[in-house]
Amino acid sequence: MSEENTVAEEVPTRDRRSQSEHGVDRILYSDGFRRLGGVTQVIAVGEIPLFHNRLTHTLKVAQIARRLAEHLNRAPSSDARLAPWGGIDIAAAEAAGLAHDLGHPPFGHVGEAVLNEWCEGSGLDGFEGNAQTFRLVTKILRRGPQTGLGLGLNPRTLNALIKYPRMRPEGQRGPHQKWNAYPTEREAFATARQGSPDGAQSLEAAVMDWADDVTYAVHDLEDFLRAGRIPIARLLDTDGREMSRFIAAATKQLAPKDPEFSPDFAERSFRTVAETFLSRSKHYRGGSDDLAALQQASGQMINSFVSAVRVGPLDDPIDVPAQTKYAVKMLKQLIWFYVIHDPALATMQEGNRRLMAELFEGLMEWFPRARKEGEEYRVPKRLVDLWHMSDDEPGASTYRDRTARLARCVADYIAMLTEAQAIDLHGRLRGRTGQSALDSWMAY
Repeated sequence: MSEENTVAEEVPTRDRRSQSEHGVDRILYSDGFRRLGGVTQVIAVGEIPLFHNRLTHTLKVAQIARRLAEHLNRAPSSDARLAPWGGIDIAAAEAAGLAHDLGHPPFGHVGEAVLNEWCEGSGLDGFEGNAQTFRLVTKILRRGPQTGLGLGLNPRTLNALIKYPRMRPEGQRGPHQKWNAYPTEREAFATARQGSPDGAQSLEAAVMDWADDVTYAVHDLEDFLRAGRIPIARLLDTDGREMSRFIAAATKQLAPKDPEFSPDFAERSFRTVAETFLSRSKHYRGGSDDLAALQQASGQMINSFVSAVRVGPLDDPIDVPAQTKYAVKMLKQLIWFYVIHDPALATMQEGNRRLMAELFEGLMEWFPRARKEGEEYRVPKRLVDLWHMSDDEPGASTYRDRTARLARCVADYIAMLTEAQAIDLHGRLRGRTGQSALDSWMAY
């Protein structure tokens, strides 16, 4: 089996793209990127027309990451500010935006939590969406049968993908812990991180991370405001009761995550952005002028959140003013408070949780039985390929036993499904599908 292709090869002389620009194109045309059109952002894919899914979210993250990188590159005295970083690689920041969600499984954070629980129970160090993304681009996604494992992204692009610059700390468990590589990808992780300060993001990774925050805060808010789930009129009502209720809940959620958190400053920051931008959609009813006003406000918020950023020191790559940072955090809390914590969504998530657990359990039981009975050919081909790849992949010696190795393969396989595929495969494994037994459901 070929080793990880983590360093891009020399490009033909007629091809004027940089290695990072090659990375952008490889990600954009990869099978994993196309899958994002069938994966949840917040609301299940297809449930409400025109809601963002992971694909439209990703495209906007990449666009904002590129514009932010260009903004930093064009700023006064940019050469001096960027010199410690060796400049900024705009294409690497864009590539990171395109790839940042590739490893996120069906059904969002619920799916991630289930896979983490089952992987831990099988002797692995868990499942984490960012670590899965890194595994995908360095091993699982391929450009051709003879090109080796991975997409051949250059180290700077790989480093731009590392939002959490660490392996999983020893003994750390739980679904809320974040890290960026499994033990099987330790070597590729070390190559990507070479020359970077310990524990600090690269400049391009920080750009991607902020672009992700801004996109989540603005575009998801836009979705739910249009759907009538964010009560802007009540929030801005002169009696202040709804505003006080939201701010109390939001600051309670945010305070434990930041020892320097200031509830008063968070409130002032949110009130400013609400009165400046959200007030224009106070009486949104879906008309042409309403939509134009909402989109104008969204664009101006994004411009404000991007233009406020400056280059920071090596251990803290971008400098975001505190007011801007708090405003984005509070906008993200609007979605949690009014949508994600809503019982209507919670019941659906509970169903998704059970589906994912039963799907993992079913594949873990079926695959070894099929191999024992000489019927490996009956198992989905992609899962079989993952099993054979894992036999001698770089880092294979870190698997505790065959159960752990199979669990990683099953997690890899499930994480590459769309939600429709996950639902259909679950139904097939439990004898409850309405599809034809001969239907070629696994089209890619």
